[in-house]
Amino acid sequence: MLVQLRAEPDDDVRTALDLYAWLRGDPDVRAHAEVGIGPSEPGGETMGAAEVVNLVVGQTFAALNLALAYASWRQARPAAPAVTLTVDGRSLTVEGASQETLRQIVELLGEPRTDGTQTPPADGPRDPGGPRPHGDGTPGPG
Repeated sequence: MLVQLRAEPDDDVRTALDLYAWLRGDPDVRAHAEVGIGPSEPGGETMGAAEVVNLVVGQTFAALNLALAYASWRQARPAAPAVTLTVDGRSLTVEGASQETLRQIVELLGEPRTDGTQTPPADGPRDPGGPRPHGDGTPGPG
């Protein structure tokens, strides 16, 4: 499965490169995923303002591993811009490292929720550091 991580435009390249280096340095990620970086547009040849971190993960790579690696990176860089994860055409933009954010990442990657509940409605309370809505106002994949 291909997971793409893209930083918000205000500091895109530096943030993408930093996240790439962080993930490459994480032993769990290194052991179970191929980590690369490239242009966000297919066929793009130069490093530009919209670089994307690509993770090719196998069945043994748990969604929780990526969520925890992201949380560690975010806690070390609390002022970093939002990051958008894209899997199979579904996207999620995250800004913090709250439990809700980690739950949303795990859910995006296809892991079932352990508490048996559904994603909260768009008009319900949200963690300010949690996922931001996409297009239609829903907090999850949009």
